[in-house]
Amino acid sequence: MINQCDIICTLSEEVEEMELWVKIGRTNKKFQGSFRSVMESIVKEAKGKKTVELLSFHAGQKERRRLKRELRANGRDLLKTASSVARWFYLRDLRRINRRVKELKRRAKYISKGEVFYCQKTLERVKELENKLGEIKGKLEELKVD
Repeated sequence: MINQCDIICTLSEEVEEMELWVKIGRTNKKFQGSFRSVMESIVKEAKGKKTVELLSFHAGQKERRRLKRELRANGRDLLKTASSVARWFYLRDLRRINRRVKELKRRAKYISKGEVFYCQKTLERVKELENKLGEIKGKLEELKVD
């Protein structure tokens, strides 16, 4: 069974391809994929390295503008920029799931003759979503850069 939240999540995923050439230490690396996956990969690869330098990038207009804006905000530090962008995507998902959990908990409760009952299927769905929340919080900690 597909619910409305799943449809919205799949429709809002990034379909734009991004290609980014980065110099990490002494090696040049090419990152390719969605904006989110590229930023995540940069953080994972460059964490703990001394120098991270942006060589060139190709992306859609929206992603180019966002990357340039974030670079300016982070003082041209590519690692901090990649971390903040990747964390933003996970925070967005975290908020979305929190709203969904709150809505499901509200709908799961029904009153019959003065007694409160909870729908078991809905409570199972809430537990699944709370497990996802735990995974997302772990990813957020992993993507944190000093």
